[in-house]
Amino acid sequence: MNFLSTLHPGNLLIYLFLKPAFFIMFSFLLLQSCKKAEVIEPEIITLTDQEASADAERIRSQVETEIHDRFELSLWASEKLLGDPIAIDIDNHGRALITVTHRSNSGSEFDIRGVDNSWRIESIQWQSVEDRRNFLHRVLAPEKSEQNTWIPDRNEDGLHDWRDLAVVKEEVWRIEDASGNGLADRAQLFIRDFNDEVTDVAGGVLYYNDEVFVVVGPDTWRLRDTNGDGMADWKESISHGYNVHIGFSGHGMSGLRVGPDGRVYWGIGDMGFNVIDKEGNHWYYPNEGAILRSEPDGSNFEVFASGLRNTHEFDFDKHGNLITVDNDGDHPGEHERLMYLVNGSDSGWRINWQFGKYDDPKNNSYKVLMDERFYSPRFEGQAAYILPPLDEYHAGPTGFRYNPGTALSEEWKDHFFIVSFRGSEANSPIFAFTLEEEGASFRLKSDTEIMRGILPVGLAFGPDGALYFNDWIQGWSRNQQGRIWKLDTPEDANAALRAETKQLLAEDFSSRTGQELVQLLGHEDMRVRQKAQFELAGRDAANDLLSAVEQSRNQLARIHGIWGVAQISRRNPDTIDPLRRFLGDTDPEIRAQSAKMLGDVRYAPAANDLIPLLQDENARVRFFATEALGRMAHRPAFDGIVAMLEANNDEDVYLRHAGAIALERIGDGEVVANLATHPSRAVRIGAIVALKRLVHPGAARFLDDADDFIVTEASRAISDDAFIEEALPALARMLDQNRVINEPLMRRAINAALYVGGQEEANRLARFALRNDIPANLRIEAINTLEHWEEPSIFDRVTGWYRGEIHYPVQEGRNAIASVIDRYMKSGETALQLATINAVGTLGVTDAIPGLLDLVHNAGPDQVRITSLNTLAALSYEGLEDVLAVSLEDQSSEVRMNALGLLVDADFPVETKVAMMASVLAEGSVDEKKPAYEALSRMNVPSAHDLLLLEFEQLRTGELIPEVHLDLVIAMETSESDHVRQVIREYQSQKPEGDKLAQFQESLYGGNVNSGRRIFYMDVAAQCIRCHVVDERGTDVGPELTKIASRLTREQLLLSLVDPSAQPVSGFTVITITKQNGETIRGIYQDETDVHLSLVSGGEQVNIPKQEIVSREQSPSAMPSMADLLTRNQIRDLVEYISTLK
Repeated sequence: MNFLSTLHPGNLLIYLFLKPAFFIMFSFLLLQSCKKAEVIEPEIITLTDQEASADAERIRSQVETEIHDRFELSLWASEKLLGDPIAIDIDNHGRALITVTHRSNSGSEFDIRGVDNSWRIESIQWQSVEDRRNFLHRVLAPEKSEQNTWIPDRNEDGLHDWRDLAVVKEEVWRIEDASGNGLADRAQLFIRDFNDEVTDVAGGVLYYNDEVFVVVGPDTWRLRDTNGDGMADWKESISHGYNVHIGFSGHGMSGLRVGPDGRVYWGIGDMGFNVIDKEGNHWYYPNEGAILRSEPDGSNFEVFASGLRNTHEFDFDKHGNLITVDNDGDHPGEHERLMYLVNGSDSGWRINWQFGKYDDPKNNSYKVLMDERFYSPRFEGQAAYILPPLDEYHAGPTGFRYNPGTALSEEWKDHFFIVSFRGSEANSPIFAFTLEEEGASFRLKSDTEIMRGILPVGLAFGPDGALYFNDWIQGWSRNQQGRIWKLDTPEDANAALRAETKQLLAEDFSSRTGQELVQLLGHEDMRVRQKAQFELAGRDAANDLLSAVEQSRNQLARIHGIWGVAQISRRNPDTIDPLRRFLGDTDPEIRAQSAKMLGDVRYAPAANDLIPLLQDENARVRFFATEALGRMAHRPAFDGIVAMLEANNDEDVYLRHAGAIALERIGDGEVVANLATHPSRAVRIGAIVALKRLVHPGAARFLDDADDFIVTEASRAISDDAFIEEALPALARMLDQNRVINEPLMRRAINAALYVGGQEEANRLARFALRNDIPANLRIEAINTLEHWEEPSIFDRVTGWYRGEIHYPVQEGRNAIASVIDRYMKSGETALQLATINAVGTLGVTDAIPGLLDLVHNAGPDQVRITSLNTLAALSYEGLEDVLAVSLEDQSSEVRMNALGLLVDADFPVETKVAMMASVLAEGSVDEKKPAYEALSRMNVPSAHDLLLLEFEQLRTGELIPEVHLDLVIAMETSESDHVRQVIREYQSQKPEGDKLAQFQESLYGGNVNSGRRIFYMDVAAQCIRCHVVDERGTDVGPELTKIASRLTREQLLLSLVDPSAQPVSGFTVITITKQNGETIRGIYQDETDVHLSLVSGGEQVNIPKQEIVSREQSPSAMPSMADLLTRNQIRDLVEYISTLK
């Protein structure tokens, strides 16, 4: 294979830049990959049968659940046996392997929303795990300990630094029913390890071939117990380089599975990866999640599918199709995505859709994911380079499993089971869904909720046919306890087929004859079939496997035979040659699977046999034939692939994606570029997608296409992810044409002009900004781009991809903006006027000062006068004091308020300034008083300090209006006076400890509704819309808020933000009460009065007299406290907005 062909499409140029560091890193990793696991004494927990049984009965009686009527729920393992669980796998003997986290939410791993905002800008720039490590060493250096006391001193060296991140360890435990009574009674620690400063959470575990695999960023680990004591004593990193960024917590590595091909598969979320595999190939995907695979020893590594946000888990169906659900990005109107992933696919997510440019004031708010609907199932006009989801799905997907065939009952055969984890046991269901074939992919056929009332994380089917899941118990934070539950269909629990499956899974197949194993390839249970397949493949028993393919009675046996032959052929390539004859089989699934496996091992002698299948009547056959020919990079198939794309007519998006990937893998970019003149629109679409993946300059030819969509797709190919540098000038010139002027194209053309640079491109942007046929928002974007011409944002203005610093002569921007100033400075189009005025200030165009003075003094829109005033200040206008004097008398309170903010730095006598502030505080509006307090905090004179203290006395006596309480408090906290700061510290210290409402009482009034609305819908940290619905927008993870202000007082709203667990929420909070007679009732809170408490328990509403209640406990809220995520000002704004929801 060509070494460079392993690079992510679009990242070749970046690789070349990093090439020297690559070899150094690779050499280091080879030396570091194998290590002895830390040797510790065995830790074993045991319970008696009586204890385990009593715990199971007690806990089950306390847990209020809603269960589908075909199911029965029982506790298998109590919290006495395990801590906070994440992943679960069950071996063929019914023993559960559980990852237990101690690093999650412990100050050892981070959520980007919970750290300083500056980390977002830094994090999005990183290209490797070493970049992350270097950042932590710099920001959390020992000498900065006093700045980082929020990091616990875990190593007890008296410092708060990065070394404290390398203390807490993750664990894997093996839990089993040793006595055979049906309940877990024994837990043994398998490993306690994984505690580097960049180590994430142990998100996946897998038992395979007497080895245990664990994924915990930055590594995929292979573990062994070599001495039989039940604990790992040998470990090897088979893949390193994951979790490049600090992102959202829980977006690391997860989802370990054994594929139908015998390889190990795992996932990584959008923290991204930069991996050097065992063969030395470089895989560079720093801004997206993916599904990876390799042989168990790490060889034959491959990125299977990319462009994911956080799939958490995935699974294979009986035909080997990889199905998953990807978490959404928490944007208004977005949703989780049900996905069928295929080899080489790109599903379109990038971490730069989440944060980065949106925190940069030089950039804009355009978001490709939402504005171009990358998240949506396919629609006409959607970007062609992504593989869209099959359908939208439920929030919070975590655990995910496919029924292997004999589990549960016949009714649930062919079902996928998935957890919807929402942080609340009352609202975290498990669903079961089915798919049905549709063309080359699938559509959602059925979707059923099967239970809720517990907080599941991972799922696993046991050899007994029951569905097991681990239980986080409550909330998002660690509880230092967990459980494992068993969900089953009681009428079928003792079915003969399930008993046979259990016996076969526990059996050692090494003593079975080849023919016996061939018979088992047709078993009803996929696990038995797979076990037989792997045994035969391990024996190199190709003839036995082929005999299964040759028979026609059992399709599944044939498929496993094909997979087994392919397994052997990865070691002995010619073994797969006999599969060529099945390319003409009468069963289309056999044709498809044969084609898929021949391609999977890149068996070139079969290439010409595959070409006729490009015209097969069955879409799946055409798809896998195309995929196979692409993987073989078979140049003679080029015309056949083009013909397939033409025949598809862009109807089946999977066939389009397969065709584009195949053209890319064949690798002749110039020949693909020549398809720009092909008469078929579908072919040209496939070609431009292939050119994007090839990073080929021929993409520029498609900018001249007669089809608007293809022109737009060409702009995406040139601009999205890594640039096609040679094509940027042609894209920039698209600003001069008037045939295709849609927003996605024009924004990319504006961006291209910026990165081409030079006076010609600056002038081009100015000309574009003056065109009347262009929508105002795009003209404004051109002006904003010119505004920051000298030092643009380090992030791409369209995609948010980190581009790094660039610098142009400021005079180029000034020259270009001159014509825009003449047109828009006095224009009636306010938005264009404001953009131009801002550009004047940033570029330092002093010639525009006379015009600015006219705008300040004329009776135009308030915002125009305000912006003109600020620009005069930015230009250091010598007569600013005179202008401010006039503006302080303006009829508009907003203009006066802005002038006050500028007054502090103006050349007025300081006592005059203080006197002006005193006047404002005595007679001004609320909006004027707020900047006055901030101004006083920056005046280091006794009169300013005294004025703050005078205002504070009014606050203490209740004479100060509540709308400015927070502004005064913050002004005093930031005052230049030690005495003023001491006074406010004493005031704050007198508030009752633990009383959140008292601590945040200044945030009750005076917020900005519009700012609060932006926080509710758009803030990366808070983004309330990801869990709440308002006017049918949002996600129903938490309570619906459309009329919340009519039900709760302002005080209750504030308390719900800063202490979400303080008040029970109807339909969500789980309450446990104990009555005077000793009876315990647990249920979901509904309502209460002074006399009664109403719960739903056992499916019925129960009204409990409060006089009978001895004790009452409630589960913590799934909602994080906004006190940990937002400033007091932001909380005040949020309260103001939510108070309008009536």
